[in-house]
Amino acid sequence: MDKGIKDIYRLIKKYDVITIYGHVNPDCDCYGSSLGLREILRTNFKKKKIYSLGYGTEALYDMLGKYDEVDDETIKNSLAIMVDCSETARIMDQRVITAKQIVKIDHHIESTPFIGYKWVDTGSIACAQMIVEFALKYRLKINSLAANLLYLGICTDSGRFRYAPTNARTHRIVANLYDIGVDPKPMFDVLYQSDANFVKYQALLVSKFEQTEHHVVYCFADVPDYQKFGLTYDQVSKNVNVIGNIKGCPIWVLFTRSPEGVIRVEFRSQKINIQPIAKKYGGGGHKCAAGARLVDQKDFSLAMQVVKDLDELAKENENA
Repeated sequence: MDKGIKDIYRLIKKYDVITIYGHVNPDCDCYGSSLGLREILRTNFKKKKIYSLGYGTEALYDMLGKYDEVDDETIKNSLAIMVDCSETARIMDQRVITAKQIVKIDHHIESTPFIGYKWVDTGSIACAQMIVEFALKYRLKINSLAANLLYLGICTDSGRFRYAPTNARTHRIVANLYDIGVDPKPMFDVLYQSDANFVKYQALLVSKFEQTEHHVVYCFADVPDYQKFGLTYDQVSKNVNVIGNIKGCPIWVLFTRSPEGVIRVEFRSQKINIQPIAKKYGGGGHKCAAGARLVDQKDFSLAMQVVKDLDELAKENENA
């Protein structure tokens, strides 16, 4: 285990106030890691004040808990822990920069080096997996709520244990969580049910995708595409796998434009390293799963340049 986690644990013991942060547009790994770490620290350090700050994943609040609201002074006196986020600029609550000290626990490839104490493990399928390992290393109690939050993060970021680097280590950790008391079905009932309009929107994406010469699958989703179904940008900007895993297509990418002109780009691939392309456009992530944001976009002309770069990448890898 990276020596950085020893320094982070030392700081956790030192500070009386700890604030935890995830990235913008949080997925379930971000939510599960943030609230799961909060639950572990509250259980094991009862005299400390522990908060998780952010928004998103509201459908799970009644079941697994919601983020906290704190004042500026609390943050200024806190140790800030970033989870599931490679860069401070992508944190949901930018008051993080006012904290006394900032540390990072993450599993993404760094686009720019983080200055400070950090524990980065790109061999972990999810940040939630790292949080479990942290708790086990320091013999911290994981209660059933924390176990369910962390299972949620591992299960979703691994695509229900389909994506690399899911491995024996991942399954051993999940077995530990089951021993504590994981009950996945209620979570799945919330996560994998969609209303009729959302299904119709996904069908629209399937009908709109195109392929490049070298079989990169791409789709542009503009504001009218989802607004006509009564959906919001936040609801629809994580749908890349709707057009994924098509036979013979090594890369797929979805571009979703917000009413303010921000295009969320979701990159996925079977084996090809698409992270450098994401980095070129100001994003980052993993080898086969990455993202970026294109700001101030009135149309999809820059997005089409991204597609051309991906097509060239697919061409270079055809005979690899």
